[in-house]
Amino acid sequence: MFCPKCGTETTDDSQFCRKCGQGLGVSSTGTAAAVAPARIPETKPQRKLVRTPFAIAGVLLLLFLIYAYNASQRANPNPAATPIERLTKQQHTTALANPSLAVNALNFAYFKLDVPAGATSVLVHGNFTASGGLGNDVEVFLMSEGDFVNWQNRHDAKTFYNSGKVTVGNLNVNLPADAGTYYLVFSNRFGLLARKNVRVDAALTYYQ
Repeated sequence: MFCPKCGTETTDDSQFCRKCGQGLGVSSTGTAAAVAPARIPETKPQRKLVRTPFAIAGVLLLLFLIYAYNASQRANPNPAATPIERLTKQQHTTALANPSLAVNALNFAYFKLDVPAGATSVLVHGNFTASGGLGNDVEVFLMSEGDFVNWQNRHDAKTFYNSGKVTVGNLNVNLPADAGTYYLVFSNRFGLLARKNVRVDAALTYYQ
């Protein structure tokens, strides 16, 4: 190489010019390029779900209640009102009361029961007492509207309740949920001459 000051030729590894003493820069061939540090991706802290004993117990209790309710529905499609129904729905009551319901000989009297759409836990409950004639008795039936028509025409009819000939009876009959029309019938068709009087103290209740 040559000295940048005086132009004297010198060897490549010389640090100074042998003539004028000018410092000669020696280029470095082993310089390493700076390496940028690797960037570590940021991670958001994850929230840990704290499962306290109370929370676990609450979930287990809820699952048990759901299982018990479904099991009761399968066993009895028309159970008494559940605690959930009592909290979320309103109870409706229709009184079926008559202190002296007259039932003529060879005839019958009835209460018509209308259950609206969306009704659940439909129940007819109460009691009755018959008097008159030789046996102080009456026959009581609870039927759907279609079966009531069949029964009126002396055809076979299904009943939700059939007391037989009794003087005193108790009602505690579950009816299907949702809309329907039913008849609570007090029959004296078997009585040839005497009229019967029936004291009725009952009610239709449902949740909606």
